[in-house]
Amino acid sequence: MKRSLCALLALLALPVAAQNYPAKTVRTIVPFPAGGSTDVLARMVSQRLNESYGQLFIVEDRPGATGTIAGALVAKSPPDGYTLIMHSMSTYTAGYLYRKLSYDAATAFAPIVNCTVNPFYLLSALTLPVKNVADLVALARRRPNELTFATVGMGSGGHLAAEMFNAAAGIKAVAVPYKGSVPAMTALASGEVVYAVNNILDGQTFVKQGKMRGLAVTGAKRSPAVPDVPTLIESGLPVEANLWTGLFAPAGTPKTIVNKLNEDIGRIIDTPQMKEWLMNNLGGEITRHTPEQFSAFLATDSARWQAVIKQIGVQLD
Repeated sequence: MKRSLCALLALLALPVAAQNYPAKTVRTIVPFPAGGSTDVLARMVSQRLNESYGQLFIVEDRPGATGTIAGALVAKSPPDGYTLIMHSMSTYTAGYLYRKLSYDAATAFAPIVNCTVNPFYLLSALTLPVKNVADLVALARRRPNELTFATVGMGSGGHLAAEMFNAAAGIKAVAVPYKGSVPAMTALASGEVVYAVNNILDGQTFVKQGKMRGLAVTGAKRSPAVPDVPTLIESGLPVEANLWTGLFAPAGTPKTIVNKLNEDIGRIIDTPQMKEWLMNNLGGEITRHTPEQFSAFLATDSARWQAVIKQIGVQLD
């Protein structure tokens, strides 16, 4: 009887807690090391929320196991809006790759808002004697299973997109996983690996410094962030893939909190300054949407990537 009464009182208290949200520090967990595009975006959004709410929003980086370490932490957190996760397509999809996980990727999180959608970026090391996609394909075909490509983790979005490229080009190469985007790009810049598929922001920094080449983007059209770089479709390969980054809460978080965050972050992203930053740095864009619309997008996108996972036979322990 006492336990039932406590549970009832807790349920009655939820609407009040939601109305007063946020009443304490909010953590946003990033499943990658500091300095990558997901981390940068999470910090920008958190800073704007600090200013809007007058309450501290902090970012914690918890990299490892293609985002599933961070995913497990948030999935088991109280569904009260005070622990969030900035998933990318990579870390969200990773939940479908591992045989043994402590959470169900399809039901563990409440989608809040999709912050950006942008193409991947195909890059090559300067040590590789190629200037375009055709050169890379020709070289890889002459040297099967000799070329190495960097990933930000086995089964990550960049890894899956690279495997899509390899399959479409009819080439075989060796994946080398790194613990995040920055170490993967550092390895490519040093020639430790010879190509990679990554996000535009992290790759273009090295391209501008003359440390690697940008060969193609994976969108349906060229990216405003790198307008001189052709698409893979233009380069003769029927590959189109996009990377998204969005904010989630643990499943069961009150709808009032989810909707509040959706509306406020939507306003932040809808400003000219943020739109310009997303477009020029990530090659990304987004339109205002509800949590339900984000959820519908995820259902379609996840099914597509699961089909790719099955096609290339990637599964992790």
